[in-house]
Amino acid sequence: MARLDTDEEINEMSKTTNVKTRGDRGPRLGTQLRGEMATAYAMRGKCSADLILHYSPKAGKDVALAGQLQLLNFLYCEIDGAVKTVNYAPTSSIISTAGKAFASLVDAEITTNDGKLIWRRLIASEPDTAKHVEDLRSAVGHGVLAGVSALEVWTYEQLTTNPVLLRSALRAVSWMAAARYWPLAEFKRKIWALIDRRQTVTFDDVLGLEVGSRRALAGAAVLDMTCKGTVRSNLADFPLHAWTVFHRIGDRKC
Repeated sequence: MARLDTDEEINEMSKTTNVKTRGDRGPRLGTQLRGEMATAYAMRGKCSADLILHYSPKAGKDVALAGQLQLLNFLYCEIDGAVKTVNYAPTSSIISTAGKAFASLVDAEITTNDGKLIWRRLIASEPDTAKHVEDLRSAVGHGVLAGVSALEVWTYEQLTTNPVLLRSALRAVSWMAAARYWPLAEFKRKIWALIDRRQTVTFDDVLGLEVGSRRALAGAAVLDMTCKGTVRSNLADFPLHAWTVFHRIGDRKC
């Protein structure tokens, strides 16, 4: 083996080794997070709102939420069984059809299970005095915006009407986030069979279908079914716990 006689050669070898080692491990977590949050930081501009990174089952990825209003809306969307998918950063997609002025007014683009496309705007309180809001209201449903069913404006007061539902939503999304890389179809079939037999079951009943770490996957599965509108629950009335109840509803698909 050749001898390294100079500090310069030793330093160069050290740099090469470090690069190779980092490459073997993949990008560092800090680097990954900076990449995911870069766009959100840029869009926030000089605003002082917190940025929250959370996995969204309905977006199918991690999403960056700027401030309390976006977090509250996120929780409502994720637990709403009528909501199929959500785009929490719709600006770029809306610009292409409606322009920057209208795009800046929309905080979330929601697709419902019955195929409706809804644009949602979040504000601290009424009245909504932002420029172009009335123009956007008039344009929705017509011309290039014919595919948009409605413009909803939600205030902080509306978003905080049911704190129990918000708490349940946060717990439910956390369970689903922990199981994001696991296939849940097998667990859902077992849960459907149990609900079909009993009509009403508790969260503890669902967990009891499995043993060990698989109990958590069963819990994530029934919560995913609830958030997709496949089963009903009382999560709006009581925070998620062992005695949360789940009922049969409509279509059996899960």
